[in-house]
Amino acid sequence: MRINAPSIAEDSLFRRLEMGLAELAGIVKVFLELIAILLIVYAIGLALHKFIRHSRRSNFDTVQQLLRLKLGRYLILALELLLAADIVATAVSPTWDAIGRLAAISLIRTFLNYFLEREVRELETRKGWEME
Repeated sequence: MRINAPSIAEDSLFRRLEMGLAELAGIVKVFLELIAILLIVYAIGLALHKFIRHSRRSNFDTVQQLLRLKLGRYLILALELLLAADIVATAVSPTWDAIGRLAAISLIRTFLNYFLEREVRELETRKGWEME
């Protein structure tokens, strides 16, 4: 009975594929994080612009709540992108340490996302506002 062991060439090909996949996952992770950061910066810039433009003409409380609603929506999306980036990074080389960190980060981000989304929904239903 002969046991088929992988040849050196097959092992080398597997290692190259694994390294390529790890590099691709790293690129995807950085890209998702970059999109999330740009989204947050855009949302803050948009909120400041609208605040300055509308604060003189409208009721301050109304403007503040509208801006919180818009900013909250962007932050929810950014949190989702950051969570996706962490999942991509962990999926390639899952060590127990990386899985534990992913679980902690996922729990924190899901917790933040849940309460942020709940607050946004409350603002929408209380004031009858919808996203433009």
